[in-house]
Amino acid sequence: MKEWDAASWRKELEAAEAPFALFVHTPLCGTCSVARRMLGVACEVLPGLPIAAANLNVMPELAERFRIQSVPCLLLWERKGEARNAYRFGSVQELVELLRPLRIKAL
Repeated sequence: MKEWDAASWRKELEAAEAPFALFVHTPLCGTCSVARRMLGVACEVLPGLPIAAANLNVMPELAERFRIQSVPCLLLWERKGEARNAYRFGSVQELVELLRPLRIKAL
């Protein structure tokens, strides 16, 4: 999972091809740490998954632009320009089912 930085996130977002996912987190959030580990397992189950990560502390404009209400948040782009937010990280299986369509469309 590639980590976006504050200086280039806008370029990364425009260059990204749909479908893809963006894991939005903060470094001191315990729930974010658990969600990242769960996403790591989901990425092993779905190799080649188009996913990146972004630290919301250094890019608050991202929260405004996509109306992020809390972290962890998973932004899902199924089509260019259309994103939806997912806040539930219930289990690895749920994440795999949520992310599987992104991998299928990316192939």
